[in-house]
Order: sequence, then C-alpha cells, then structure tokens
Amino acid sequence: MKKNYILVATLVIGMSLTPVANSLALPTDVVTNIAKAENAASITIDINYLGQPLEGVSASILKDGKVIAEATSNSSGQAVLSVDDVSIGSVDLQIKKEGYQTQIMSGLIIKDKSKYSFAMVKGTGVITTEVSTGIQKIEERSEAQIARIASQEEKARQDAEKAAQQAEKQVERAQASAEDRLKEEEATKAAEAAAAEERARAEEARKRAEELESQSATAAQEAKQREEQAKQREAQLIELETRQAEEAAAKAAEAARKQAQKDAKKAEKEAKAAAKEQKKQAKEQAKAEKEAAKLAKQKAKEEKAKAKAEKKAAKEAKKERKAAEKAAKQAAKEAKAEEKYTKSLEKLVKKQEKVSSKREKINKSQAKLDNRISKGKIDAEKARSSQEKIDSQHAKLDKQLKKITDDIEKLKRKHKK
Repeated sequence: MKKNYILVATLVIGMSLTPVANSLALPTDVVTNIAKAENAASITIDINYLGQPLEGVSASILKDGKVIAEATSNSSGQAVLSVDDVSIGSVDLQIKKEGYQTQIMSGLIIKDKSKYSFAMVKGTGVITTEVSTGIQKIEERSEAQIARIASQEEKARQDAEKAAQQAEKQVERAQASAEDRLKEEEATKAAEAAAAEERARAEEARKRAEELESQSATAAQEAKQREEQAKQREAQLIELETRQAEEAAAKAAEAARKQAQKDAKKAEKEAKAAAKEQKKQAKEQAKAEKEAAKLAKQKAKEEKAKAKAEKKAAKEAKKERKAAEKAAKQAAKEAKAEEKYTKSLEKLVKKQEKVSSKREKINKSQAKLDNRISKGKIDAEKARSSQEKIDSQHAKLDKQLKKITDDIEKLKRKHKK
C-alpha cells in the first residue's frame, strides 16, 4: 500500500510545478556534471524581408553585453552561430542591419541544432522579444528547504487522495467550459466573416456611386480627383508594405520566441530531472507522502481556478459572438441601402447623358446657322426663326437637366450622402 502512495506522489509531482518543488536546490557538483554533458552547440538563423531571403544581416549572441558569437547572413538569408560552452545560461540574440529595425531575443537558452526565423522591418528602433524560463529558479534552489517537509504519514496520504479527486473534477469542468468557449469563438468568426463580406459589398456599391457622381462633374474636377487618388494609392502602397513587413516580423519573432521557449523548457526539464533525483535521495517515505498531499491540493486548487477561468472565457466568447452577429446584420442592411442608392443614381446619370447627347445635336445646328449667318447666305427673318427654335430646344433641355439635377439632390438627401 505504501509503495502505491509513493507512485501517486511521483506522478503528481511530474504533472505540475509547485512552490515546494521550485525551492529545491541543485548541488554544485550536479550542475557541473550537466554542463560537462554537452559543451559546444550551434544554432541556425533564417532572416527574410517580406518573405525574401535577406543577405548581409549581422546575427550575434551576447552574454552580459559581450559578443560571444557572431555571423552574417548569406544569399539564402541564413547565418550559423556557434558557442563553445552552452552552460553559460540565458543569452541575448541580436539581429541587425543598416536601414532595418534591430531585433533582440532576450532570455534565450542555447540548444544545439536549434533553428529560428526572423522577418525584418525597415526603419529604426529595436524590437525586443522576451523568452521566459524557470531554469534560474531551479538552479537557485536550496538544499536547506528540503528539511521543511515534515512527517505525518497517514494524514498526508489522505490529503493527497482527497486533493487528487478534487483535481479530477475540476479538470472535467474546465474541459466542458473550454468546449463551450471554442464553439462560441467559431460562431464569432463566422459572424465576423459575414460582416466583412457585407461591408465589402457596401464599399463596392459606394465606390460605384462615387464614379457615377463624378461623371456629372467637369473634366477639370475629374483630373484633380485622379491626381488625388493617385497620391492616396501611393500612400496606401507604402503603408501596406510597412504593415506587411511589421506583421511578418512580429510573426517570425513570435515563432522564434516559441522555439526558444521550447528549447528552454527542454533544458528546464533536464534540470528538473536532476533536482528530482537529488530529492529522492534526501527524502524518507513519510516526507514523500506529505509532499504528494501538498502537490495534490495545489493541483486541485489550480484546476478549480482553471475551470472558473474557462467558464468565464466561454461566457465572454458567447457575448462577442452575439455582438459580431449584430454587426453582420447591420452591415448587410447598409450594403443593401448603398446598392439601392447606386442603382437609382445610375438611372439619373443615364438621363443626364441623354440630355448631353441631344445638346450636342443642337450645338451642331447652332454651328451651321452661325456659319450661314456669317457668310450672309440666309434671310434675316429665317435666321431669327431658326435661332429662336434652337434657343427653345436649349431651354427645354435645360428644364430637363434641372429636373434630373433636383432628383439627384433629393436622392442624396434621402440616402444622407
């Protein structure tokens, strides 16, 4: 029976981190043996700008502000850094090139054959990425803290069993809340996508309406608009390039941070294994059972908090999904109104074009009459009659054009343009 208790205690210790476990210390000789197990190591850095390899970038590893390894990226955007002793602990990885923002990954634990990717951003300044690790805490553990484990064997065993049962219940609750949250997040994404599609429809209709409105403007106004639009497009292209570069850099930095975190976790696991072995040699059976009870209680408390957090997250996700669906409906309504306005405006502009076409014919008749009058090839009374007829036609077209213009203004007011 006591052997079973020891097994339970060992499993619980391996599943979670506790203040007691973090307080254990590694003797100097154990740390020395770990350092000697693997001295030299090399890491590979891939560097790009907007997805294209970037040559001539300086990559260096710094310890306490001093460069201990340095390399320059080749035509494939790759640089290989080598160090003689990986037991130096956490270091800083610096990526630097003239005309681009400097990138620094601090807290990196060097693992042999690790690979990291970085995307550069044009400009000045520094992008810093922190890599969190628990190795330093493990290395600072004290043997004196092992003595804090008191005996009371039977009570510790009972506490461990009770806490383990509570932890299991909390895990089940957390999983249920997590599933609800995922469903709500998926519904939110769907609603956001629908809203984006409706907004795109509204934007397309709005642009078409602007094109139709611009047709009624003068040639000078159209030229000015094209010039302003060209400037706006150029600014948008520059903004797009900068934004894409920043997004690529952030994505690459995050991937590199995760890779470094993974390597750090591996090193942390190795340090934990050494600490665990030292603890086994120092503990008696009763002390191990009490430690298992404490760990189980801590685990139950953590799982309860996790279940509560997941339930809250699921509730928030549901709220966000409803908001997104409401936004999607509003976007669809606005897109429909914009399309209706555009169609009505298009009809009125076509009427304007017909009036312009008729006026061109009248202008041709006016030109012919002017020519005959200037050459004296027409009777004055007949010329006057012809001019009155042309003026009457112009007046009629002016009346039609005014009505069309009034209708356009009414349409704009109706749609709040």
